[in-house]
Amino acid sequence: MKFSSALRWCASLAASLIFVYGCDDSTATIGTDIMPGSDGMTVETTDYTVRSRTIRVDSVLATTNDCRLGRVVDPETHTLTTCNFLAQFHILENIAFPARENMIVKDGVVQADSCDIRVYIRSYYGDSLNTMKIKVHELDTSRVMEENDLYYTTLNPENYLNRDPSAVQRTLTFSTRDLSVADTLLNSSSYYQQIRVNLPKDYATYLLNMYYAHPEYFRDSYEFIHHVCPGFYFQTVGGVGTMVNVDISALNLYFRYHVTNENGNDTIVDGMQRMGATAEVIQSTQVANEGLDGLVNTADQGYTYLKTPSGLFTEVELPVSDVVAGEHYTDTINSASIAFVRRNNEVNSAFSLDVPSNLLMVRKTDMFRFFEEGLVPDEITSYTADYSSSRNSYTFTNIARLLSYLRSLRDMGAGVVQGEDEAARNAKYAQWEAQNPDWNKVVLIPVQAVYTTTTNSYGMSVRELMRVNNEMGLTSTRLVGGDSGDIKLSIVYSKFANVR
Repeated sequence: MKFSSALRWCASLAASLIFVYGCDDSTATIGTDIMPGSDGMTVETTDYTVRSRTIRVDSVLATTNDCRLGRVVDPETHTLTTCNFLAQFHILENIAFPARENMIVKDGVVQADSCDIRVYIRSYYGDSLNTMKIKVHELDTSRVMEENDLYYTTLNPENYLNRDPSAVQRTLTFSTRDLSVADTLLNSSSYYQQIRVNLPKDYATYLLNMYYAHPEYFRDSYEFIHHVCPGFYFQTVGGVGTMVNVDISALNLYFRYHVTNENGNDTIVDGMQRMGATAEVIQSTQVANEGLDGLVNTADQGYTYLKTPSGLFTEVELPVSDVVAGEHYTDTINSASIAFVRRNNEVNSAFSLDVPSNLLMVRKTDMFRFFEEGLVPDEITSYTADYSSSRNSYTFTNIARLLSYLRSLRDMGAGVVQGEDEAARNAKYAQWEAQNPDWNKVVLIPVQAVYTTTTNSYGMSVRELMRVNNEMGLTSTRLVGGDSGDIKLSIVYSKFANVR
């Protein structure tokens, strides 16, 4: 079937008007005077008050390669955060050592020189000369962290420790500025800040001899973790004032072996094999927060909290019932914006925690599933917003699709049918909402957003969001809100109306 020219003109004009009203409030009345005789469009902007509150979460998903180690006190809230982590080590498939006959052998046992773990530091919080104490425990091959399981920040490391008296344990102190390293090296651009954990020589010898006795255990990381080295637990046992952001951890095995040089002479050379705690294997941070309970009930003071790692999120109740009440029930929601203003710190400290860089807004019912399923914001039930230092706020510019989704969700769940009056709808809503109290609640969660940059067909760089992880760094801030009524949801409606 073909459209007539007149019908095409009307359809094109209507589409153009909808585009104008959805994009620019300042042009809200342009074009209404030239609509066909019986049609018109009205545009209305209304603000609604939004309530929020602080909620405490005991844990967040922690199966990432973003590990933390240390213990600090937040100078603003005086809360204490302690982080420990467990790490497995990845090996290349079919990793190879020199032939056994070329190795240094004593009493029938292949000899290793030494073994250590290097914990490389990406960044840190605190004084670089502050002293911390950690303990490193060997894990158990009979109780391995499995890749298909989910690990939260409340995981109990005791479930994975090797309890054999011969298991490797090491206790050491460190500062992020290693004073045992010469200043010329320490201050050079090539130096990588690190924590060095020296393991027993017997453990290095054990690793080498396992390779020659069972090369199949070194076929891939799975076999290596389940039969040779299940990983280590890094535990903070002393000190306060430093938190390390671990870039990568590496298990290094040092040995010597015989080779024939270019002159045909036998010589002994040094060898090393490195296994890294990378994204291919499990790394999981354990977090313990103390003193958070006193920060939860602040809604009557006009603010809420965000605090990581784990810790405190802000719950927001969207006033959907008000947004779609009365004559607005059939209106189109063209745009809906909401901003969360940050309250400045009351304590001026050189060690104040960072402000979260990114916030995820997600339905409360999806706040754990979102991370477990590795989802990214769909701009319907989940959104992200960056912190703006110039505005001192996080702005979600358009959550109209979320409000429309919630309206439809409630209508379907409550069994509302077309043509019912508002009183009938409200009666059904009351019953359904009693069984679904979180239907209109979202949670603001500090996250780490990971982007990739690609080039499109026009040769332009495009920034694409790849994944969103729970923020595991030290962040803390307050948001204006609570019961103050200072959060506003700004709605732009449009509808066609009969002109008589």
